[in-house]
Amino acid sequence: MWRGGWFLLWMLVGVGPLALAQGVPWVPGERLVYHLAWQGIGVGRLYLSADPIEGGWRFRLKLEPTGLAQAVGYGLEAESQVGFDFFTDRFWQTLTEPFKGTTRLIFERQENSGSRARVIYPDGKQSGWSSASEEVMDQVSLVYYLRLRPETRLIRAVDYPRLAEGRLELLSGNGLVGYRFAREDLLVEVWYRLDARRTPVRLIFGRDFGRLEATLIESLNGR
Repeated sequence: MWRGGWFLLWMLVGVGPLALAQGVPWVPGERLVYHLAWQGIGVGRLYLSADPIEGGWRFRLKLEPTGLAQAVGYGLEAESQVGFDFFTDRFWQTLTEPFKGTTRLIFERQENSGSRARVIYPDGKQSGWSSASEEVMDQVSLVYYLRLRPETRLIRAVDYPRLAEGRLELLSGNGLVGYRFAREDLLVEVWYRLDARRTPVRLIFGRDFGRLEATLIESLNGR
């Protein structure tokens, strides 16, 4: 009871009434803007948004490339839809890499029958995988899931070749708290402010194309 009372007070002080109505620490319609760098070189701005939809939430991520990244045609866009349990119902991601082409990942949760994903490669070939689990997150919804449920340590996440399963490493420093999910071919790292909204201020994604690092430069409260 005592700990629950402190949690309620923390929410009331730090989060607006719209967010409380939705039961989450962010404001519906929130827009976050990040400076994005690849291997330390600025490649554009990354936009992250959260909007309520019937039965859950829609999260969107989009890269607006600049400079060299724009010139060579680099692109990244994703959309995630989650239910009220905040596990992914539907997810798609489009990644366009220079000299390689566009790879598209599509994921769906199957009602009472697990989940499945399909990958379409630049040459048109396809592959896929399935899982008996319905409690799966994608790289976008994970950012919000950890804002809502910071105690989470074990995750199942959508990835290209197969479902990625593992334990989150808890990090700290500079007044922030971070979570890292790492394995040989994938790195996801998210850093949050230690306030009521737990705003994600730094995002890191890494795989064979190198290391992408996004740093928050603007936060819009939404409608």
